[in-house]
Parts: sequence; structure tokens; C-alpha cells
Amino acid sequence: MKTIKFKVRATAIAVAAALGIVAGISSTVPELSAGWSLVASAQAAEGGTAKGAGGPTGDHGKKGSASGSGQGQGGPSADSDAKGPKYGGGGSQPAPGTQGGAPVWAKEGVPSDLELGRLSVVRAPAQVLERQLAEALATMTLPFYNKVIEIANNAALDPAQKLEALKALVKESFVDGTTFVRVDSPLQNLALYKDVFVDGTITATAGTLTATSYNAALMMMAVFIGSASDKTLTITQATVDAINKIMLLTPAAGAPTAAEVSNWAEEVRKAIADAHG
Repeated sequence: MKTIKFKVRATAIAVAAALGIVAGISSTVPELSAGWSLVASAQAAEGGTAKGAGGPTGDHGKKGSASGSGQGQGGPSADSDAKGPKYGGGGSQPAPGTQGGAPVWAKEGVPSDLELGRLSVVRAPAQVLERQLAEALATMTLPFYNKVIEIANNAALDPAQKLEALKALVKESFVDGTTFVRVDSPLQNLALYKDVFVDGTITATAGTLTATSYNAALMMMAVFIGSASDKTLTITQATVDAINKIMLLTPAAGAPTAAEVSNWAEEVRKAIADAHG
């Protein structure tokens, strides 16, 4: 398990404890200085791509093998357990070491009746998300996300004002399709969510996004989850908990909680729905 830790000064912890940190949007989101950082740990499902590796992978865009002779594959071999892959999505293949068995997220307590909608693609094998991350890093433009971080780190704005500014920015991305461009693909947004979750940075071909302050990390996570979700499907704490469990991500003390991320992500989702009309 890869663990990324950021230093937190003891005096700042004491202040936060005295003031209290409340998850709801209507409450005060802590205004943290640049020295405060996201604290999180993450475990890759299967061998991961080096963080920040820009550009598509070598096999990006290739089609399946055309070497087949047109004959059937026949029955399972003598040493096969005769079980197919159990990952969600048609035609997906199991990650190395899991062939014929249930994926790791099946044992993590994700409610079977939880509706994830577009977010259900999070169940794709790790290598699929890695390819989508590489594509996102190679093609994404940064003005929209730099603006999100700017809003988050603006000490002159209170949490309610930051929320309104974020929602206005999301809606503006539908009006100005050349300057403020968001990633729309659910898979790419989820891959970027995992990338920023690990250490608060995203290293794209166009430049580096630094979301290591508490507020910036919270708002960037919310943007990625809100953008990946269905326009009409409410995002709840259970939604974010399920995503974290499936992706094997564990927020550590001091990091934005699933409740906080879901509250802000839901506002992003509603802004997107409003912009669609």
C-alpha cells in the first residue's frame, strides 16, 4: 500500500479541533493555509502506472488481434476452473491474479442496491483506468482546473461564496467551450479523482495542477466525482464511500471525508444538470 503523508503543524490541529470541522455545505469549510495539505493513502489494485506519466500508453488506440482463424475457442483446459471474469461491464478482462474469482471490491461491503449510474465504470480493471488516466493527462486543458484551485485557495471568499463561484464556473464551461473545458468521460474523471486523491497533484502534458491545500483537494475531488456522475442521480456519502472502496482508497486523518466530498460533488452535479437545462 502506497501511503502519502503531508506534514500538519500541531498548532493548526489544535485550532481546527477548537473550531470543529463540519461536513455539510452549509457549515464552515476550514480555511487552511498553504502549509496544510491533503493526507491520504492509496493502494493500487494491480501494478500501477507511474504517477504523472503523460501521454497515452503504447497500446492506446490499438484494436484487438485479427489473427483468429474463425474457429471456436473450444472448452476450458484441464487446469481451468471454467469460470469467466466477474468484473462489471461487458467483455472486460480480470486483472492479473484474479482470473476466475471475484474482484477485490466484491468483498469490501459495497451495498448491492446502491445505484452508481455512470460511476459504475469504476469497477473496470485497474489497467483500464490507467489507460484512461494517460489519455486524460495527454489531452486535458488546465484553465478550468486552475480556476477551481484559485477559488479554493482564495482566503477572501467564505465557503458559501466559494461554492457559488464553483457552480458558476461549471456552468460557464458549457457557455465557453474553448477556455474553460472540463473532462466529461466518466472513466477519465474517476482516474483523475484517484490521481489527485493520492498526493494532491496532477501532472498533465499541459502542466501541473497542485491541489495540496485542504480546500483545493476537496473541490477538485468534487469536480471529478460530479463530472463523472449522471446528471439526474443524487451523489451521497454512500456513493463516494463505494468509489473509495472499489478503488482501494483510504482517506487519512485530516483529508476531506467522503461526506464532505459528496456534498460538494452533489452541488457540481446539480450545476451540470442546470446547465444542460
